[in-house]
Amino acid sequence: MNGLLTMSRKEIDRLIIITQVEENKITVLEAAELLVLSQRQIYRMLKRIRAEGTKGIIHRLRGRKSNRGYPKELKEKIISI
Repeated sequence: MNGLLTMSRKEIDRLIIITQVEENKITVLEAAELLVLSQRQIYRMLKRIRAEGTKGIIHRLRGRKSNRGYPKELKEKIISI
């Protein structure tokens, strides 16, 4: 990776709120309510950000193809029909 992080608006919002929790500006409960998540999820995010830094907030499946997707050959066959 070249060090460039691309984040969605949702991830940026999460990072801002989680940073506020770390700085003791808001509580975990308030963060959970703001992000519409459970307190447990907030603690998990905090743990990942502490371990991995800012990139810990980025969704793990970014850049991977879906498990529910169809094989490329099947898509091409359907398009040709």
